[in-house]
Amino acid sequence: MERHLCWIAVILVVAPVMRAEAIPAFARKYGMSCTACHVAWPVFNQEGQNFRDNGYQFGLGKDDPVTISPAYVPISFRTTPAYQFNRMTNQPSDGGPITVQSGGVPLPPGVDILTAGTIAQDISFLLILAGFGPDGLATVEAAFVRFDNLIGSNWLNFKIGKFELDEPASAHRALTLTYGYAVYGAHPQGSLVPFDMGENQVGVEIDGHNARSSTRYSLSITSVNGGEALSGSGSSSGNGWSAPMVYGHVQQAFETGGTFLPWVRAGILGGVGWWPTTFETDGGTPIPDTGSAHKQFTRAGAEVSWLMGNAATPLFFTVSYQHGTEAAGLAEPGTLDPSTGTDLSTVSNSFNGGFAELDWVPFAEPKYNSTPWVFFVRYDAVRYQRGTGNVDGGTVGARRYLALGPRASAAIHIEYHYDQTKGVGAPGPSGAPLDVTTQSVLAGVDFDF
Repeated sequence: MERHLCWIAVILVVAPVMRAEAIPAFARKYGMSCTACHVAWPVFNQEGQNFRDNGYQFGLGKDDPVTISPAYVPISFRTTPAYQFNRMTNQPSDGGPITVQSGGVPLPPGVDILTAGTIAQDISFLLILAGFGPDGLATVEAAFVRFDNLIGSNWLNFKIGKFELDEPASAHRALTLTYGYAVYGAHPQGSLVPFDMGENQVGVEIDGHNARSSTRYSLSITSVNGGEALSGSGSSSGNGWSAPMVYGHVQQAFETGGTFLPWVRAGILGGVGWWPTTFETDGGTPIPDTGSAHKQFTRAGAEVSWLMGNAATPLFFTVSYQHGTEAAGLAEPGTLDPSTGTDLSTVSNSFNGGFAELDWVPFAEPKYNSTPWVFFVRYDAVRYQRGTGNVDGGTVGARRYLALGPRASAAIHIEYHYDQTKGVGAPGPSGAPLDVTTQSVLAGVDFDF
């Protein structure tokens, strides 16, 4: 069982991270370049954040579908054909620890189909189908309806469906394609909780903001991913809201008007969730919608982002910290801490983690791909109170934009990732699990139409 879990963890680490929610259909609708809303596609600038917060509306007379040509169809496609190479050390085998590596161009590379926009004034929607890879299967990555200005004000909007939580840095609009933010999916050794902040959640959200989205908040009630009601997963709860989680995030931005440090934004977040630990069974198989004896887990953190230099060609920094806790009973029974021998299911556990990221647009040009280059580098770290799994990782890369027009966007993307995870590999000579080092290389074309 431990061998299988090790392989599953490795697959999750090195699988390409398909991103969505960069939608050229909006550029076609308004006749704009992607750079109108993105520092560097797919990362938002302040205008892009405000457009999204307003329910995909600019408020300039072209938001209502009745004002748009019937020929306009709000559909976009995204795919990233690329060469990929992955290498992992200390994997289990019958002959002892081995290094596994592979490379090539996956065929097909997978496709995202996105449609979003306004149904009527102050009513918007988003639907993303993702997948269509080698297995031919697709999943609903996101699907929601949103109602804006419920009391005639930006300060009260409502969303229902499957959506991304409001995060310090979006997991779905990140520049990196090989590896997501480690702290978003962090869990202590043996954890039963599947919650991943970087995954879209099912539930409802209220949010609000001022005119420029410099002050903004969100508050959501969701089911923890993997424990959604009526999902048939066997992990859903037998109560009025399956595997509930309450999550909130507040941000405040400051526009200084200067050229050295023109913009700074700070935020705080917090969440508390409950995961069922007992289920009725049928032949030993958990029966869906019967979960009970919920145990609590929490997340809390803060972030600060800032621009340096000209707003069109910035150095864009983001630093985020997060603390998480999981109550006793939320680890698989019999999970032992290798250093102390403690059964981790009998004690509470916690972690501290975060990331520091720098995105740099070195120069701009007066043409359709006005920001032809972006370079990025990120450091991730997670530290656990008990057990194994401490992570240190780094990602570096560059994107050369070939097109950023209202019809389509395309970029040559090159990226390298390295990380080391403590004590999760095959047993070493002493019997203790070895560290696993992962290296990934991706080089390809990121295309969005």
